[in-house]
Amino acid sequence: MSFLVWIWRTLGLAVIIGVVIVMLHLPKPAALTASAALVDEGPMPDLKGAVGWLNSEPLNRKSLRGKVVLVDFWTYTCINSLRPLPYVKAWATKYKEAGLVVIGAHTPEFSF
Repeated sequence: MSFLVWIWRTLGLAVIIGVVIVMLHLPKPAALTASAALVDEGPMPDLKGAVGWLNSEPLNRKSLRGKVVLVDFWTYTCINSLRPLPYVKAWATKYKEAGLVVIGAHTPEFSF
């Protein structure tokens, strides 16, 4: 084995060991600890600032009380917004009877 290959493998092993050491010493995220609790963020904001509603009558805080509300902020021209769309649609259909309401909020990046 040549000297350069030996150095290359040694450096690779050192990087792996360093990553493992760092990962072992990082604090656990709050979501993974047993004592994590949901924080009350207060009442749901009113939706009266929405200027246009498609596929639904205007919704408000009172009509959504007791339901699970998913607000999906999306942009037509963003692949990160378009890829999850089939999943969000499937959830809306599957869990509608269980009280899920999906509100899609289009937040355009560009004027077109």
